[in-house]
Amino acid sequence: MDVVVLVILLLLTPALGVWSWHWISNQSRIGARLAEDRSPDRGKQDPSLDERRLHGVSGWLYRAGFRSAIAVPAFVASTIILFALGCFVWMQLRTVGTIDVAVDFIRSIPGGVGNVMVPFALAAPWFFLVVLALVPTLLVRSVRRKRVQEIEQDLPLMLDLLNTLSQAGVGFDAALDQILAASDADRPLAQELRGFQADNLAGRSRIVSLRNLMRRVEIPMFSTFLSAVVQAEQVGAGMGQTLKTQATEMRARRREKATAAAMAVPTLLVVPMVVGFLPGIFVVLLGPMLFQAFGAMGQTLRGVTGQ
Repeated sequence: MDVVVLVILLLLTPALGVWSWHWISNQSRIGARLAEDRSPDRGKQDPSLDERRLHGVSGWLYRAGFRSAIAVPAFVASTIILFALGCFVWMQLRTVGTIDVAVDFIRSIPGGVGNVMVPFALAAPWFFLVVLALVPTLLVRSVRRKRVQEIEQDLPLMLDLLNTLSQAGVGFDAALDQILAASDADRPLAQELRGFQADNLAGRSRIVSLRNLMRRVEIPMFSTFLSAVVQAEQVGAGMGQTLKTQATEMRARRREKATAAAMAVPTLLVVPMVVGFLPGIFVVLLGPMLFQAFGAMGQTLRGVTGQ
């Protein structure tokens, strides 16, 4: 029976890989067509920006910073390989009998308590298989979350500097050049803004470059700022006043976010206190009392039995 299950899993793994690749390709093509049809600037978009890379799994990986041409194949291949590895480990556990030994040990717990834990023991190998297959997904989510945090951390300072230079009479592009010259080249925000400058140097309009930047990043806080700049460009509003307004709103949002995080601290401390502090408090307070109680009970029992 185990051999049959193993053969089925080995046959399903390549089929799953082929189906995943086909589905990802179709979703990318469909998303690109829909985006092109819905775009209000159709015919004005950046022709070098591959829309297929910004939809589906490809767009998810692109916004997380994995922008190589082999990012999607590597992600799909690693997921399939880890899934196959999990299946192999599961079959080995069944062949060796580790699962049966664990189930027998749990069932031997007196009082019928072990019977409650048997389903969890049987589901543990499957849980391990699923978690192992999800490792690439969890890694990409972690990298994307870190990238978003770094951009949100650098954006208020960058906006304040843009506002200060703009109030001093420096143009938007010149101010951005000065800020990027003093910025760390490895920071995600600096990398994205250098991509925006590359679009400008390639001869594309600032509005198209800003919209391309907005689609590449897709962070609400950053998109709000870029939308305001695009609107100012379209209506001919002063860039200095726009940057000043955005800097003020950014500081207010950052203050609100810090206040919300501070108010959430007591709730977040409940679990560490229950798990880490209360057991120690119970041991310190009740330990001597229980020790004396058990000692008195032992002396009483020895007196009753005459031992």
